[in-house]
Amino acid sequence: MSFALENLDFFKDCDPQKLSKLSSTAKYKPYNASDILVYEEDDINRVYFLVDGEVKLYKVDRFDNEIFLYTLCNQTLLTDIGSFECHTISCFSNIEFLVPSHVVSFDLKIFKEVVQTDLSLLINLVNILADQKHRVDCMVSMGMVFDVTAKVAKMLHDHLDLYNQLKKQEISYRLNIQPATLSRVLAKFMRKGLIEEQDHKTVVLQREELTRYFNEGL
Repeated sequence: MSFALENLDFFKDCDPQKLSKLSSTAKYKPYNASDILVYEEDDINRVYFLVDGEVKLYKVDRFDNEIFLYTLCNQTLLTDIGSFECHTISCFSNIEFLVPSHVVSFDLKIFKEVVQTDLSLLINLVNILADQKHRVDCMVSMGMVFDVTAKVAKMLHDHLDLYNQLKKQEISYRLNIQPATLSRVLAKFMRKGLIEEQDHKTVVLQREELTRYFNEGL
C-alpha cells in the first residue's frame, strides 16, 4: 500500500524531490489493537511514524509486571533516533497498539541521510527528540520522585479530561499503583474538599491546593 509522505506533518515543508529517495524505502502497514510493534531491547534499522491511532509504551520488570510509561497518538515519531552515527537502534521499551492504527516506516540509514540534507526536517527532528526527552523526564519524576499521592494529584491537575475518560483500573495502570491505593487517595482528596463527583465525573474544586502534593520538595 502506498503512502504520500506529505501527509505526515513531519515532511510537509520538505522539497518533494528530496523525499523521493526516502519514499522508495517506505512501508505503510495497518495494525490491530494489542499488536506489538517492537519489543524492549530489540535492535531495529527502521524509523517508525504513527500515522493514525494510539500506542502505549511500557517496560516489563523481573516479575513480568508491566510498568506503564506513556501513550502516543497520531502523527508521532515512535523511534528514538539517538546518534546519527549509529545504524541500528536498541528499543527503549515495548510498543503496543491500543486501537487499530497505521504506521509508516523507513530505512534508518536513508532517513538520516535525507534529514541531514534538509534544514526543516532537521529542525522537526530536534523538536520531536526534545519532546521525547520531556516525556522521559516526566516519567522519571512520576516513577522515582513522586509518591502515590503526588501521582494522583498530578494527573487530576494536568490531565483531568483524560482521567474522566478512563476507568479506574486503567488510571491505576497508567500511574503504576494499585486500584485500592487510588481509591484511598481519591477518598482523602474528597474529605479535604479538593475534588468531588458530579454526574459520574470527577471535578477539581481546588487546583492550586493539588499542586502542593507534587511541587513540594522539587
